[in-house]
Amino acid sequence: MLLESPKSTTQLVALTGLSLGAVAGQLKVLLAAGLILRRRTGRTVLYTRVAAGDVLVSATTEGPRAPRV
Repeated sequence: MLLESPKSTTQLVALTGLSLGAVAGQLKVLLAAGLILRRRTGRTVLYTRVAAGDVLVSATTEGPRAPRV
């Protein structure tokens, strides 16, 4: 949810309070699933969500929808 704008691993550690290893592990899973992209900017690697990730985030934050009739 925190990747609506590009963030580094260090920023994600600071925002979540998780260990660097835990954040790196989660990023690896999200990359493998195709839900985020990784981009190098100088010495920093930035991660951001792709459209599929946006869909999943909106589905979890909006809650279940009533069936259409």
